[in-house]
Amino acid sequence: MAGLSARHRVRKILPALGMVLLLLATSSVRADTDLELVKEYQVKALFLYNFANFVEWPDNAFENPGSPLKMCLYGAVPFGEFLDVVNGAQIRSRFLQVIRTTDYNKIKSGCHILFVGIDQVGELESFFSNFNHLFVLSIGNTQDFARKGGVVNILRTRDQQQFEINLSKAMESGLLINSDLLSLARIINER
Repeated sequence: MAGLSARHRVRKILPALGMVLLLLATSSVRADTDLELVKEYQVKALFLYNFANFVEWPDNAFENPGSPLKMCLYGAVPFGEFLDVVNGAQIRSRFLQVIRTTDYNKIKSGCHILFVGIDQVGELESFFSNFNHLFVLSIGNTQDFARKGGVVNILRTRDQQQFEINLSKAMESGLLINSDLLSLARIINER
């Protein structure tokens, strides 16, 4: 795929994205949930799933070749049920394991992708100073998440979801982010 244009690569992954959207759309949702909110949750879940496809972890980020790629949803993550649909999906040579928890000790033992819920915003500075970032793609969706130590921040603009990547933090964490993903993000470089 190295010689393919970015547009051609995007066209090759669109069918997979469509399948994920279909799976996400068919997951159970409470009847009283606002349709726009459901769509927003689906988009955020899709972002997290796709980040797993566009980030590379070194082999030593895993206990062994058969270890899963762990996606931890820490705290209040209202779109977690949409990611339950892809629990067990294969991403390259590994299977995705989705872990939803409010217990810090369950994520302390190791996550490859870590989404920090909105209820943990007040604790971000102490959280990031006590958390081992090595090989962790930390993701949030709060003001200045990437500037406070996270790698990716999902932002809501007036009419769409966008994201920013703290490239310095990603490199410090030992992660290689695909250039196609970087071309779609707003890049910041803060330690």
